[in-house]
Amino acid sequence: MKKTLTALCVLGAFAGSAMAADVTISGVVDTGLMYTFSNWDNKSHDPDYQGSRTEHDWSMASGQNASSRVMIAGSEDLGNNTKVSFRLENGFNSDTGEFGDSDRLFNRESSLSLHTQYGTVSFGRMGGVASSAGTYDVVYATAEAFDGGDNYILGLNISGRYDNMVTYQSPMVAGLQATVQYSFQTDSTPEGSDKTEGKSSTDRYASAAVTGSFGALNVVAAYEYQNFATDEVKLPNRDDAHTFYIGGNYDCGFAKTFALIQYYDGARNFGWNDWTNEQDITETKGYGVHLGTIFPVAAGQMTVGLYYNNTEVSSSEYADKDDADYYGVSARYVYPLSKRTEVYAGAGYAYQKVNFGCSAFCESTAELVQAYMGLTHKF
Repeated sequence: MKKTLTALCVLGAFAGSAMAADVTISGVVDTGLMYTFSNWDNKSHDPDYQGSRTEHDWSMASGQNASSRVMIAGSEDLGNNTKVSFRLENGFNSDTGEFGDSDRLFNRESSLSLHTQYGTVSFGRMGGVASSAGTYDVVYATAEAFDGGDNYILGLNISGRYDNMVTYQSPMVAGLQATVQYSFQTDSTPEGSDKTEGKSSTDRYASAAVTGSFGALNVVAAYEYQNFATDEVKLPNRDDAHTFYIGGNYDCGFAKTFALIQYYDGARNFGWNDWTNEQDITETKGYGVHLGTIFPVAAGQMTVGLYYNNTEVSSSEYADKDDADYYGVSARYVYPLSKRTEVYAGAGYAYQKVNFGCSAFCESTAELVQAYMGLTHKF
């Protein structure tokens, strides 16, 4: 349940800066147990590249069903169909009490927005259109059953949250809505503080997306561009990244079905067992496919997702190209104990095989099994 703060509370918390605003505080606390089994096996004629490793892990975890977070949000009506709003959202680990990001207080979103009849413009830190995070997550929220994978099971390229972002989102016209974004500098933490916004020495980001809502059918098409910094030390030969997405969902009454296809050139972020950030890698190309569904079971909700990804990697070390295939399947059941509290359980499996571009035969396989359960409470 969201709690509306009084003007007096706002005066104490914000030094009177939001006296006339409608301010709320809300959040999620999610804690549970997670078991993972992982196995890596490298095969090669070269003894230096042979070996295998198996790991078991049983631990308490946060955010398995919904990310633990606290959000302060507010708005003020300026009249003439104009409104100003803000959103300050902090992620944390409920099992330890630690911030989700030690370098930021509001790591999930820190935005100020102007809403007019011609659309909304937002400024600050926020998620990209294919980040599965925050206000402007339109790709994964529309076309992926878990909205960003089921914990370690995903395998697709995914963007993130970025600093110094400007986002424009148009009004909805005939069911269609456009979203355009640009980040002058994606990371302004101390590691990137010596960079200059908008210059080639820093990472930048841009995106464009169109969504359509037509009754039971919802569709999305999007493009993301990541302009990586010119850096002679870290990944000097890497090209910029271009990623295209198309997908949607259809609610047929007894189930909602999701589908997503992506193609990428130069992408870097593939989640679990990502080997594509090595310094000698110069180019990545590939595509990913997702099919998923959500349907009711015994007063609860079951979500199932299937994933496939194929990536071709070029490196400065080998003339031949590496090629990888990823397969993933996952399922999660959520049962509501009340309007604000849910209990959940889930399991998943992922398999990845990489054929390395070596003169001698060499390949790497990796397997992951996950099983988890927990409790989610919203306030």
